[in-house]
Order: sequence, then C-alpha cells, then structure tokens
Amino acid sequence: MSGCETSPRGRKAPFPWFGGKSKAAPLVWQLLGDVDHYCEPFAGSLAVLLNRPHPCNRTYYSETVNDIDGMLVNAWRSIQYSPDTTADAASWPVMEADKSARQIALLRWRDTEAAEHLAGDPHWHDPVMGGWWLWAVAVQIGAFTGDGAWTADPRTGRIIKQPRGPREPGVVRNRPHLSCGGNGVCAPQMREPGVSRDLPHLSDNGTGVCTAAMREPGVVRNRPHLSSGGNGVCAPQMREPGVSRDLPHLGNDGQGVCTAAMREPGVEDEAAQYHPTTMPKLRAWFGLLSARLRHVRVLNGDWTRLCTTGAMHTLTVRMGGHVGVFLDPPYSGDVRAGSLYAKDNHTIAADVLAWALEAGKNPKNRIVLAGFDTEHTDLEKTGWTVHEWFADGYLSGGMGDQQHRERLWSSPHCCMPISKAQAELFAQDLHVR
Repeated sequence: MSGCETSPRGRKAPFPWFGGKSKAAPLVWQLLGDVDHYCEPFAGSLAVLLNRPHPCNRTYYSETVNDIDGMLVNAWRSIQYSPDTTADAASWPVMEADKSARQIALLRWRDTEAAEHLAGDPHWHDPVMGGWWLWAVAVQIGAFTGDGAWTADPRTGRIIKQPRGPREPGVVRNRPHLSCGGNGVCAPQMREPGVSRDLPHLSDNGTGVCTAAMREPGVVRNRPHLSSGGNGVCAPQMREPGVSRDLPHLGNDGQGVCTAAMREPGVEDEAAQYHPTTMPKLRAWFGLLSARLRHVRVLNGDWTRLCTTGAMHTLTVRMGGHVGVFLDPPYSGDVRAGSLYAKDNHTIAADVLAWALEAGKNPKNRIVLAGFDTEHTDLEKTGWTVHEWFADGYLSGGMGDQQHRERLWSSPHCCMPISKAQAELFAQDLHVR
C-alpha cells in the first residue's frame, strides 16, 4: 500500500462537519509536502489528516491534532481505543425523541465530567457518549451550541422548556435532519441487506421445539426432563447408531423438526430485509479509523497550545525536517451569522492570522490557512500565495451558496502545487514505467 488506508471509509469522518475541507485536502498536501510533523490545531472532522496521501504510522513521522470541543475529542478517542463499543452506541434509528434526550444527556455530561477527565488523562474516553455524539451530530448539524431552551427536569426526567434569562445549556427541540438519505453514521451507505444469522425467531410465541405447548410449569431450577428416556426430538427413537457426535445430520434435507416441511414460507425472504442493530459496515468503518489514528496525538484545549515551537518542532524537524500546519479556524463573524460550533468564536480568525504572519517566516514551517476570500488578504503582501480550490458541484462542507469564496493561503516556504495538466502527465509517466 503506497499511502494510508485506501478504502473511502478510512478517509472520511463518521459525522458531518460544517466547513469540512475534504475537497481541499489534495491541494493542502501538495502545498505541505510529506512533512515530518503534521499539526492540525482546529481538528474538526480531520478531513485533511484522513486524506493524507503518504504512508501513515511511520517511524519518526508525527501527527498531532487539537480541538477545544470536549465531545469531539472524546468521539475521536473512543474511535481510537474502543471502536466496537462506540459503533454499538452510534448505531441507532433516527428518532426525534431520542435526538432531544441524547443531546440533553450529552450537554450535561460535557459540562460536568468531560472537560476534567479529558484534560486529566490522555487515554480517558467514554465510548457510549462518543457514539451518542456521533449519532446526534448526524441527525442535526450544529446540535451542540447549547443555546437551546429545552432541557430535562432533574427531578422528574421529563423534558421542559426553560424560561428566558440565565439557564443551563439546552437543546433545540426540532425535527431531525430529513432533507437527504442521512449523514455520518446514519448515511445510506451504511445500510446493507442480509440478516444476522444469530438472531432468534421472534415473530410469534415460538415454533417447533420452542412452542408454548412445550413449556412445563413447575420445573425446578431449569433442570431438563430426566424421568424417562426422552421425549419429542430427544426421544430414544431419534437416536441413530454410528452418528458422528460432533456433526449435525447432513444426509438429506432434514428430518424430525428440521424437515423441509417444518419451514415456514416467506421467512427467509422477510429475514433478508434486516441487518443487525449495529451495522457491520459501521463496525468495519470504525475499525479502519481506529487503525489510521493509532499513532495520532489528540489534544483537547486552546489552539495555541499546539502552535508553539516546543510542540511543533519535534526532533526530526529540528534535525532538518519540516512541520506542516493546517489552520482552519471558525469563519470570522462578519462572513457568517449565528453559532455553529459547540465552542464558537467569531473573532479567533484574526488571532490566527496574526500568528500565521509571524510563524510563516520560519523556513521550517509550512503553513496553510483556510478562510473566505476577504478574510486573510493581508498575508498576500508578505509573500503568501492564495489558492482557489472550490469547484462547481461540491456543495459539501463550507457555507452552501457562499462556498465559491473558499480560499487557501500558503506560507512562503510551502511547496509549489502542480497543475492539473502536470498531474495527468505524471500519472501517465508512472503508467508507462
């Protein structure tokens, strides 16, 4: 394998994310190159990291990401360390009542437990809450700003609407996302035909040896019937000499309660419409992501904690290598309205711009900053280059009809991107060789 996990599921986050940069990732990696240390201070959906074209988990190559949102960090840690348990919690039907109930529980968990545990132990995670968060974000983007009016009464557990004024973080009581076939862990690509072969028959009160007529009252402590040589399918007449004790009877189409005549028409056709509660594709997806993130360091806190020389310049960088930093801060307040993230900030883009201007002077630093066309134009006066990556038909991530304004700014020491024509020639040359 020449790069990281080639499966599409190994390159995609299991939840939708406002402003995701998966479509911009190829250009970002052309600008950064195969850096010794990759840093993503605003992790979000990890779209750029997951779409890295270079081999992953290599010796002496480091990858570090950071995000201030505790629920997001917990979800990524849960996928890293407990992918199966997280998949079990994330795999759930889209139900409006559960949307509100899980969101309320997650807000309370975030404010009372998550921050302290995440900050105190780099391996701590809650896979159930991680899975719930993945599901809740999939059914309502922007669900956890905390400025909704609805919460649960701590005494009765019933959902209530809080009065205006000071109140605890709440949720918006509205319908789940219905405008498409589903997002993230609820995406239609997660559905698969077939039945879990371990599920018992549940459509009536029992059939064959499990019928209600076979139940006996008064059996003590679940002991089997021992007073005779056996009844029904356990009768002495059912015993055959010479049968291998480890194998079922395979010589014909079945006998006794296993005969073809005992099979109910339509059962197989009906069963084929269902899959297990935890979708196998979802479990496989989390397994791929867990392997990909095995050696990625996930921080939880302010973005500046990762953007220091001590954090960015690992030993390989100090010995002649390079650090690549991808900055994707929240859009400035003057280009979008309202809160979109659990930890939102309308002015942080200006702080990021100031840091990038200074850090971009260091030849060891290759920095790519994302934003709208009017946000970071000051960079162009100091040797930075602006790149337009939007293409018609994307309409994913970003801000809908304003997505054509998306830009990337690369610092003076970044690599030069290759053109589409150059990329096609390079591919042809590799094919000829």
